[in-house]
Amino acid sequence: MRLSEYAVGRDNNFTLLRFAAAMTVLFAHSVAVLGLPPDSEFFYERVGFSLGEMGLDMLFVTSGFLVTASLVVRQDLIAYLWARILRVYPGMWVMLVLTVFVLAPALTSLPRGAYYTSPLTWEYFRKCATLIGGVRYSLPGVFDNVPLKGEFNGSLWTMPVEVRMYLYLAAIYVALAVVPALRLKAMRIVLPLSAAVLIAIVLSQRLTGGAYNGANIRVFMFLYGSSLFVWREKIPLGPWLLVGILAALVLASFDKTIFFVVYAACLAPLVLHLVYVPGGRIRAFNDWGDYSYGVYIYAFPVQQTLAFLFPAMTLAAMMASSAFVSVAIAIVSWKLIEERALARKSDFAEATSRVLNLGLAKIGWARRLKQTYASYVPPHEPSPSPEIKS
Repeated sequence: MRLSEYAVGRDNNFTLLRFAAAMTVLFAHSVAVLGLPPDSEFFYERVGFSLGEMGLDMLFVTSGFLVTASLVVRQDLIAYLWARILRVYPGMWVMLVLTVFVLAPALTSLPRGAYYTSPLTWEYFRKCATLIGGVRYSLPGVFDNVPLKGEFNGSLWTMPVEVRMYLYLAAIYVALAVVPALRLKAMRIVLPLSAAVLIAIVLSQRLTGGAYNGANIRVFMFLYGSSLFVWREKIPLGPWLLVGILAALVLASFDKTIFFVVYAACLAPLVLHLVYVPGGRIRAFNDWGDYSYGVYIYAFPVQQTLAFLFPAMTLAAMMASSAFVSVAIAIVSWKLIEERALARKSDFAEATSRVLNLGLAKIGWARRLKQTYASYVPPHEPSPSPEIKS
C-alpha cells in the first residue's frame, strides 16, 4: 500500500507518537538538569546522540508532514496561518505568565522588586512571547545554584525554528501562486531539494568530526516530513517495511558514523510507519487529548524547580516526578487553553477573510469611483480639445 492510502482521515497514531516524543525529551533532559554526563544515557553511549534529540526529530517530522498537509489540502493560506498561530501562541503565553511572573519570582535570589523591574525579565518575556529572532534562556537570579546553571526553559530554543518553518512553507506556497496549476509539482521539487541541501551540510560536518548546527537537522526533518506528504502517492508503507527499517537501524548501531547516516535516511519513514501501521486499541489515545505541546513547554522549568528544591534527587525520581507534574499541567493546558483556542481557528479565519474581502471591496469601489469621476464631464462644459494640454 501507498502512504496516500493510509493518510486519510484522523484515524492514526500522531497524537500518541508526538506525546511519546515529548516524553523522551523530558527523560533526556532529566539527565542534564541533574548534571549527569551525557554518556550515562545508554542511547547516547551507543549511537553518539541522545534519545531526546531523536524525540525532537520525531516532533519535527510529524510537524512537517501535518503542517504541509494542512496547507496543501485546505489551499487556504489564512486558515493555515490561524491554525498555526492558535496551536503555538495561546499555550505559550499562558505558560510564560505562569512561569515568569508566578514561578520565577518565588525562586529568584533577587528582591521581588528588582526581579520585576529587571530589563532581563521583560526581554525574556518579550522574546519568548513573540518567538521572533530567537528566545532567551535565563531569568535574573533564577536557578543560579543548580547543575544546569541559569537555564530556565531550555526547551524553547526549537520554537523559533518551528515558527520559521511555518512561515517558510507559507512563503513557498505564496511564491508559487503565480502558477497555481504547477504549485504542487513545484513543491515536490523545492521541498526535497531543500532537505537534500541541508542534510548534505549536516553530514559533511558530522562525518568530518566538526560541530554542526542542531537547528539544521531539525529543519531537515521538517522538510523530510513535508516531502513525504507531497510525494505520498509514491511512498510505500507496510508492516514488512517497518521491520526492515528497524533492522537497518539496529544493524547500523554498531558504528556511530554509519548509524547517523542510516538514522537520517530512515527516521521519517519509521515515524510514518508507526503513525499509520499499528492499529486497534492503541488508537484510543486520540480520544484523550493532545498533551505533547504542554509537556514540551512546561517540563524543563518543572525539572529545574525539582533540581533546585531537591538537590539530592536521583535520576529515576527526577524522571518519574517531573513526568507526573508535567503531564498533569499539560492536561490542564490542553483542556482549558489549547483545545479551546484551536476550536476557534475557523471563526478567526472566516473573520479575517471577511475583513480582507471588505478591504479589497473598498479599494475596488474607490478605484471605480475615481475612474468614473475622471471620465465625468459636467454638463454645459465643453470637453477639452485634444490639442489643449494642461
